[in-house]
Amino acid sequence: MNETLRHTSIHRDLAGRRRKLELRLGEIGELERICGAGIGAILLRLSTMQWRYDDIRETIRLGLQGGGASEPDATAIALHYLDPRPKGEFLQLAADILNACVVGVEPGKAEGETEESDAPATSPLSMRSPERSE
Repeated sequence: MNETLRHTSIHRDLAGRRRKLELRLGEIGELERICGAGIGAILLRLSTMQWRYDDIRETIRLGLQGGGASEPDATAIALHYLDPRPKGEFLQLAADILNACVVGVEPGKAEGETEESDAPATSPLSMRSPERSE
């Protein structure tokens, strides 16, 4: 049986740079605390247009942190890039971050996935799955 290890990160252009976004366990707990709901409920609120602004903003801010951005940098992006713009503009990005966290994405299948992210690696190289050939 050939099982493909699914990734929980995505790469997107945001605030003028290519960025890695990922929710790890610490970010998931913080997101649930801030939003007052579990990760599944947050994803459901986004998909049914019942979202609150923190569902979008904090998913992206914490996704930036999980992807390697420092807390001050992630907060600055939220303050200066997300907050002034129409809130629904980032709905799909937040949903993509949550979907990657909950369901995962196949390597090379995620929209915008590239090894050329500006974000630093957040996991040691040994944590990556080896390439499989058939």
